[in-house]
Amino acid sequence: MYNPTKKLQRSSQILSILAKYGFKDAIARLPWKGPRASLERNIDVDKISVYTRIRMALEELGPAFIKLGQSASTREGLLPKDLVEELKKLEDNVPPFEVDIQEYLAEELGLDITEQFETIASEPFAAASIAQVYRATLKDGTSVVLKVRRPGIDEVMRVDLALMRDIAKILTMYNDALENLNLSLIVESFAMTLQEEMSLVIERHNIERFAKNFKGNKLIKVPNVYPDLSSDRVLCMEYLDGFKVTDIVEIKRRGMDVETLVKNGINLYLEQVIIHGFFHGDPHPGNMMVMPDGRIAFLDFGNMGKLLGIDRRQLEEFIQSAISEDAVRLADVIEDVAVVSHIPDRNQFERSLYEIFDMIDNVSLGDLSLDLLFNKLWKIIGDNRLYFPEYIYQLMRGISLMEGIGRQLYPDLNIMESIKPFARRIMMERLSPEAIFKKGKHKIESFARDVEKLPEDMRALVRLFRTGNFTLNHRLISARSFNAILRKGVNRIVIGIMFMSLNLLGGMVIVARIEPQWWGIPVFAWICLGSAWVFAVYLFIAMIRAKDND
Repeated sequence: MYNPTKKLQRSSQILSILAKYGFKDAIARLPWKGPRASLERNIDVDKISVYTRIRMALEELGPAFIKLGQSASTREGLLPKDLVEELKKLEDNVPPFEVDIQEYLAEELGLDITEQFETIASEPFAAASIAQVYRATLKDGTSVVLKVRRPGIDEVMRVDLALMRDIAKILTMYNDALENLNLSLIVESFAMTLQEEMSLVIERHNIERFAKNFKGNKLIKVPNVYPDLSSDRVLCMEYLDGFKVTDIVEIKRRGMDVETLVKNGINLYLEQVIIHGFFHGDPHPGNMMVMPDGRIAFLDFGNMGKLLGIDRRQLEEFIQSAISEDAVRLADVIEDVAVVSHIPDRNQFERSLYEIFDMIDNVSLGDLSLDLLFNKLWKIIGDNRLYFPEYIYQLMRGISLMEGIGRQLYPDLNIMESIKPFARRIMMERLSPEAIFKKGKHKIESFARDVEKLPEDMRALVRLFRTGNFTLNHRLISARSFNAILRKGVNRIVIGIMFMSLNLLGGMVIVARIEPQWWGIPVFAWICLGSAWVFAVYLFIAMIRAKDND
């Protein structure tokens, strides 16, 4: 919880800043108390655009609002383009806070610092809104960095998040155009991301998970972490002595092949997303470096995108439908992923997706970029008022940043060619016996759960009858017709179960590698799978005939 007194003080400060930048109409609708009569603007609002004033106000409001603006800048389909461009100018640059770093570490870690560290720099070499970073040396001579969270930042962020929720509600009421932006959802999503970024324990776990995912990969360097010298407010990790990923002069001076380096970076990021479902959420040039041996290192693991099982399946469906240029299937996937959607014309929505495919087919590979595709896609998203989970915005921003860095170093980069091998890998994995077995098992288990619920559903139906709350839209049919319909329905269910069971059994036999085999697949598996598809064809023909008879 936050301190109500501090919230009142902070709200008064926010009112003054909003007034300063000419937002007195919005202030009038805020439910906060304060000496509003004395609020005066001191800039000429007629000479500065409203979007520039929004950006300037966010900068003066402080770190939490700057981060909110940066987060909002990724919602290109939901915000006006000019506002997005202004929000992209926001930078998380703040002066370092003063602290006796040795006392801070001793108190936070509960250790005798002189026994753990040989040296600790008295001044930070980098500072941001949440934490700042110091160089240090362990007793064994290992160079490390200490990421230290700002004292009192927790309370500041909690108060600002509470006020952001108030502002989002009021702005939505104040401006009809903002109602479609789902500001409250944006704020809640931002709050969850910010809370994760503030916990250095979570960041340490992120680094450990990231290192595990790339264990044995010789193209990437992940810093080691020191759990015994870390806490929720302190993170001790290995110091990486590399150079900026966009330093083309240094890359060439060291004799590195630029094209290889760029493609390695793109492939590493695509592997994070597609294979591991755990990816860096903000891979800008400041969060990447090249090691002297050519390995690529990612820095700052506070903002990570995570794909759950269903998210990864939907991403796979998206990639497959995009590569096969199936707009209908792609539209289904987009609707499934969206948290909120208001598609006014489904046919127009699908036509818009076909236009993207047409653009891909007719633009030369050298001119084709994800920025071009994403701009078109953002337009479609905005027109249909689609709002997605946070990982989608992280993913699109991350891939755009990676492509931007890649093209800056190697202008002939074609990221679509890098995506295709991963798409082929997805297709092969989905067609593997193990995947078929797993999918069949899931379908049967799902069907079994539905069957298990039938008695409970029947009891609920009977209760509705008894209470007189049951409503039925019906047409009269004869008992003979009803029996025929029931018999057909039961037969189709039985055939469907047989199809899934034989598919599952065939998959299990393939995994078990039972002899004898034909073309590397057990003969019994051929029999099971062949029988399954005989049932499928029979069911399909029966359904076509039934439709014709209707």
